[in-house]
Amino acid sequence: MSRSPHFRILVSRLAIAGAIVLVAFPLGVLAYLYTLSPPILAPVKNIKELLDRAASHDTTIHVGDRQFIIKKGEVAGWTESYTRDYTGEKDVRFTDALNTYILKLADETNQSPVDAKFTIVNGTATILVPAQNGLELNVPTATAELRNGLLANESEITLTPEITEPAITADKINSLGINDLIATGESNFTGSTLARIQNIKVSSKIYNGYIIKPNETFSFNTVLGDVTASQGYVPEKVIVGNSIQYQYGGGICQVSTTLFRAAIMAGFPIVERKPHAFPVHYYEPQGFDATIYPGSSDLRFINDTPGPVLVQTHITGKNLIFEIYGKSDGRVVTMDGPYQYDQQPDGSLKAYFTRTIQFADGASTSRRFDSVYKSPHLFPTDPNPYQ
Repeated sequence: MSRSPHFRILVSRLAIAGAIVLVAFPLGVLAYLYTLSPPILAPVKNIKELLDRAASHDTTIHVGDRQFIIKKGEVAGWTESYTRDYTGEKDVRFTDALNTYILKLADETNQSPVDAKFTIVNGTATILVPAQNGLELNVPTATAELRNGLLANESEITLTPEITEPAITADKINSLGINDLIATGESNFTGSTLARIQNIKVSSKIYNGYIIKPNETFSFNTVLGDVTASQGYVPEKVIVGNSIQYQYGGGICQVSTTLFRAAIMAGFPIVERKPHAFPVHYYEPQGFDATIYPGSSDLRFINDTPGPVLVQTHITGKNLIFEIYGKSDGRVVTMDGPYQYDQQPDGSLKAYFTRTIQFADGASTSRRFDSVYKSPHLFPTDPNPYQ
């Protein structure tokens, strides 16, 4: 029986369609299965072999302008054995030691940004210390960079720290709104030895041009930093425990006392303040002082004004002066005292003063500051070990 041309065309089309289905269906199934579990197209390299190569030589690590050496064989101590889940093969992998190494590098190389310090002369801001960018090693990123570099058997690996910008720069100074003299603190150090005067000059300069940000809790000791000979300090008398000892920086309490007086008159909330153990004539009137000792006693207060404030220091004759500039919020500070009482023949006494703050919105607050001083005779002076 002969078939019509139309019939033959139909059969041909059905055959082509069937062939397409036969080819496309398995391909579609494979594509679907791939989405569920992608096949391993190439064998995974053995990590142990790569790490053995990395441990066979020294590796130099560059962080900024500093270099660190990972000694030959050290990388082997950063690994542990394990069994791959998908193949059952035994291999090695990095432990937390790699991350710990990066944390150590970060601790040694991170640099905090330095805010610009400036002074106000005739209403014009003059830079004392230029701003400096900080550097911070991003731990996750650096860990990945080091891991990849070791697996690639690189003998030199560069870890790039991130740049952190300071909050106060020369460009920002004119927009800070620091125009008003908020408060002044003053003390007299007549009778001080040359060593004591040296320590007062060195330490007071640290605070000149310092900016305290809004709502920042200022710490005298944090800003002070290390008190060592390399910083310019010399040995002088310091009250330590129940005796007077010669240590580097004796006389710095003249600076903390003067700043405390300025902070009181600025109306700042005082977070921490401690009077001296016995009356010291440099801090007359008694009851208006603040002792500090790194690691033990600190002077802390809060800048609760709407904007940043600038601390300026200078010495006129034998007077140390602290000035605090900022933007006045209208508060008025008054002080009643200090008053001395219960004074004894051995030199011990008590003192107090009351500070009242009247705010622009009509609210007010008062706080009493008490001081108890022991007899100076209870504090013998140890010999000077530096002579």
